[in-house]
Amino acid sequence: MNRTSWLALVVAVGAISGCASRTEIVDVPLNATPQNAGHIARASLSPVGNRTSIYLNVGGVPNHMAVPSRLDTAIYAGSCQHLSATPAYQTDKADNVNYLSMAPRTRYWAQAPVALSDLTQGDYALLVSTSPADGSRPLFCGKISAG
Repeated sequence: MNRTSWLALVVAVGAISGCASRTEIVDVPLNATPQNAGHIARASLSPVGNRTSIYLNVGGVPNHMAVPSRLDTAIYAGSCQHLSATPAYQTDKADNVNYLSMAPRTRYWAQAPVALSDLTQGDYALLVSTSPADGSRPLFCGKISAG
């Protein structure tokens, strides 16, 4: 990722997190699933009262997805290798913050109905999937931890 992209990510996370300090932002590296091999993504989580803001920077999704791509996010108990059967916390839809773009890097924003401190103290994973229109296929997964 070039310097301009990183700067844009830092500015966006700062804007989304409001008054959150740097120590309150949790970075979650997301690993691509076999259905999305070769692509990269990263999530930044920040507290918003008793909710958690999720900012995704996605470096690629399968070519057959609708444009603009729609993604769903959910928080599961367990690890990416052993997710619970159902989400512990369903998030708002991951809205694309790029205007109708086919750019190789796309940014999304969502919110989870749980405090960030609860997520970092538990055993949770963030799963990013395609929307139901694209088959609800898992694309990325990452462990949520405080550091």
